[in-house]
Amino acid sequence: KPVPTVKQAPADAQEKDKEPKVYEVGTKVPEKVTLIDMDGKKTTMKQLRGKHVVLVWYSKDCPAIKSSGERLAATAKEFAKHKDVVMIAVNSDKNDLKDAQATKDAEGNVIKPFAKLRKHMKDKKINFGMAVDKGGVLARKFQAKTTPHVFVIDAKGVVQYSGALDNDPRGRKSKEEYTNYALAAVTELKSGKPVTVKSSRPYG
Repeated sequence: KPVPTVKQAPADAQEKDKEPKVYEVGTKVPEKVTLIDMDGKKTTMKQLRGKHVVLVWYSKDCPAIKSSGERLAATAKEFAKHKDVVMIAVNSDKNDLKDAQATKDAEGNVIKPFAKLRKHMKDKKINFGMAVDKGGVLARKFQAKTTPHVFVIDAKGVVQYSGALDNDPRGRKSKEEYTNYALAAVTELKSGKPVTVKSSRPYG
């Protein structure tokens, strides 16, 4: 008797079945996941493959963001030295994203969307990109619930770290006591070593 054939699901359906419900440590972030900046420019995880990606959930009025601002900037400056590392803030705060439409001033000049957030970035001299997550779609998938909440994704798209930026929520530790978890994770990945601290409790 002929052997019964098993119908295989289309490739896109198979990929959908494999997609994790949440992007926790050890899971691969699908290539189709898209980051959208304040100008509407889209960057997919597929485009970022081959780079170590550091995502930082951000809210401009969060006290923890304010207290860690200098350390975030210093971390971004360190990452900027490496072509294969990119750090991007993700903003899911509905208050920060209220002015999502372009407007005009009294003289008819166009005011770009997210004017308050743009001004904040300029005033604070933020030296890394900002993606907007209207509706919190990405926040739910990554289970990002505080700001800052940091995720380190390796060159293959696998989440290797989730948690706080560092071990110093109040910015009071000495150089000897201080550990930057995000920087340590990326340094280990670039050296071909496994990440020592894969998770920590995010503050904020």
